[in-house]
Amino acid sequence: MLDQSFSASNFRIIFDISNRNGLFVEDKLKLTSVRIITAEIKKYGTLAKAKKKSGNFKLAQFFNEVKESFRDDRNKEIESVLAKISSNINQKNFKLELKIIRIPGGKDLYTIDNTPEYFFAIKQVQHNVSRLFDVKQSDRNSIVRQLITLLSNKFPKTIIRTDISNFYESIDHETILKSVNQDNLLSPKSRKVINQILRSYKLISGTTSGVPRGIGVSAYLAELFMRKIDRLLRSIPGVIYYARFVDDIVMVFIPNPNAPSRNVLDEVIQTIESNSTVLTNPSKTFQRNIPDTSICQFEFLGYEFTVENGVVKTKLTAKKLKKLEERLELAFSDYLNLAVIDQKTARDLLIYRIRFLTGNTRLVNNKSKILIGIYYSNSFLTELGQLRHLDNLLKRKSYSLITSGSLQSRLDKYTFIDGFNTQRFSPFSAKQLKNIMKIWK
Repeated sequence: MLDQSFSASNFRIIFDISNRNGLFVEDKLKLTSVRIITAEIKKYGTLAKAKKKSGNFKLAQFFNEVKESFRDDRNKEIESVLAKISSNINQKNFKLELKIIRIPGGKDLYTIDNTPEYFFAIKQVQHNVSRLFDVKQSDRNSIVRQLITLLSNKFPKTIIRTDISNFYESIDHETILKSVNQDNLLSPKSRKVINQILRSYKLISGTTSGVPRGIGVSAYLAELFMRKIDRLLRSIPGVIYYARFVDDIVMVFIPNPNAPSRNVLDEVIQTIESNSTVLTNPSKTFQRNIPDTSICQFEFLGYEFTVENGVVKTKLTAKKLKKLEERLELAFSDYLNLAVIDQKTARDLLIYRIRFLTGNTRLVNNKSKILIGIYYSNSFLTELGQLRHLDNLLKRKSYSLITSGSLQSRLDKYTFIDGFNTQRFSPFSAKQLKNIMKIWK
């Protein structure tokens, strides 16, 4: 049976997993007593490596022993800190409250105070919901791969694309609470925290519908909410493929030539809207028939698909291409502004940014080795004309705005085409990534 308790032992599991994934809990939550001991471990570890490298093995062994002693102290301190956090969370008067972040022209985000109690309470609820209800988000790459395989033939088929309008904001609280209360699987404490989140959201937003964007557990609650819709859509006659990535849905039907004519698009919309509080987005809802049209085109998960005579081609969506163009513009604009004050820093930052945009890297301190970049974020791209367009834009910017011949030569080494075709990898430190990304937020 799953241990759902908000205990120090469970929090230690969360602590270790978060640190392995590069979050570094003692830094994020400012656990000073733990941070001090961690610094000592790093210091003596560095000394041990240096002495070993110089051949002083006895002193290296001594420093390793000191390091291990501090490691024991750190474990004891973590246990002590987590026990106190657990005690605070389990108090009857513990209450979790949200804060809103207004985004001009975008969806509002929600956050919580950066306290250890809030952090571990949310994480434990996420863990409990995920494990008990087997809730997880679909894999984007797997969906794209499956869809390409399915469409790579000349058999007649109908493609339905739809999108849930204001997805997080439309999720009904009553439905969510009914799901989490089902069979009393979830512990009373977990249910209480979820109720507190929804009540706080209701108080701030003024509505009884919606889960807070930006709060980790919301993604799990949204997946739980959509289970009924997923099941009903999969059961529509003629469906041979169904996939959903958050609020984006794609379905493939095989028409039955011996059955009466049907409007499957209406069936899909009706199934979603009559069985939930969410609505489809008309501008992103459509039907494509193959081979009724000579060329079938649609967008899904960052790709524009083109299907013709059983051949599937993919390119970047216009939105994704525009984002890359804008990032190039901002990189050069920031260089010109900064170069007036600090030429060297401006030069280094521009090179870092162009290397980042045209190449690939790994998320810093992430043990799962998640790779991102022009190839790894677009690995199913078949049409590279847009990358050549970006390379031309990069070269125009370089030779029209940069006066330094040596800097132009450095920039000439990096191209989008090369970064995609060779999967060129560029490592960056956490500090470098922070400086690279700050102008693009």
